[in-house]
Amino acid sequence: MMSSADRPASGSNWQPDWSVDLRVAVTRSGRTVIDQDQAEVLAAIGRYNSISAAARGIGISYRHAWKLVQQANEAAGVTLVEAATGGLRGGGARLTDRGRLALETYHQLRSELTTTSGAVLRRIVGSSDDAVAKLHVAVAISLQEVTGQLLAEYAQVRPVVHVRTVFGASNELADHLMSGAPCDLFVSADAAQLERLQAAGFVEPGSTRKLATNGLAAIAPIGRTIDVRRPRDLLSSAVKQVALADPACPLGKLSKQFLEASGLYESLRPKALFVDNSRAILAAIHSGVAEVGLAFTSDAARAGECQTLFQVRPAQASIDCAAAIGCRTSNAAEANRLLDFFVSPTARRCFRRCGFRPL
Repeated sequence: MMSSADRPASGSNWQPDWSVDLRVAVTRSGRTVIDQDQAEVLAAIGRYNSISAAARGIGISYRHAWKLVQQANEAAGVTLVEAATGGLRGGGARLTDRGRLALETYHQLRSELTTTSGAVLRRIVGSSDDAVAKLHVAVAISLQEVTGQLLAEYAQVRPVVHVRTVFGASNELADHLMSGAPCDLFVSADAAQLERLQAAGFVEPGSTRKLATNGLAAIAPIGRTIDVRRPRDLLSSAVKQVALADPACPLGKLSKQFLEASGLYESLRPKALFVDNSRAILAAIHSGVAEVGLAFTSDAARAGECQTLFQVRPAQASIDCAAAIGCRTSNAAEANRLLDFFVSPTARRCFRRCGFRPL
């Protein structure tokens, strides 16, 4: 008979300060080719085509970023990052085909292992029905991917918490909350929606935390040559239709503000196809309904079937993502613990990996 000392720990025995440290690395002959640090640098180089810009983007020194690149290239035995000459901070850099393959393999492997280990851990410490807490989290649709990664990581820390998510446009989710929908934590693509909810008494005063900044990018289908390199090129007669998000949602509001400030909005309206949100922009591009679309930079960075034509400078167009505790939460302590995790170093990595700039 199994003694009590031999039985797996139940959910009630999982301590708040315990966590699982899952480390994944691709190695060759005992040397690390890609681990979490190298993967972050390589991903940033893929976005910025520059080691110095990548280093600034992830908050490390240029020398440290260069060292990580050299270690990855040497350990791999092939070139993963190709750097142009031009002085200590000159030139540019790009991922080779093998570098992109290695990075994508690492990301997929780590994502699946993290998700699987979280499910196994929850089973070991207790089923979801026995969880000590159940949280309802409402999340903007443009934050769906990063939230999935965050919750997979959170399961390594709090496997005894069962999180139920609902996704939608930030303004629509806010309307649902004001109609009485359950919500312990609201994660919005637009901090203004949280201000609206707080003014109406639907989120806890002072609980709002800014998480990351999202920007604006023009996208088009991969493999299609479109001569659009700057915002004014959207007016070209060669561009027949441009997908824009409805101005009622955060992306649509940001797009409209930027286009109006650039003096392009009214001229662009005749060829605009208005859709619900950023994911609908991607769908319009994938289906060929529109040739060009304005999407969040986070979606553009992860859209495998799309190419980025240009990115708008953050000073011209950016929006803060934020989260707050619902005033009707049934478990404020667990909701606050999850919110704290959303601004942790682990969360910042997740945001950067998904194309956001953590705050």
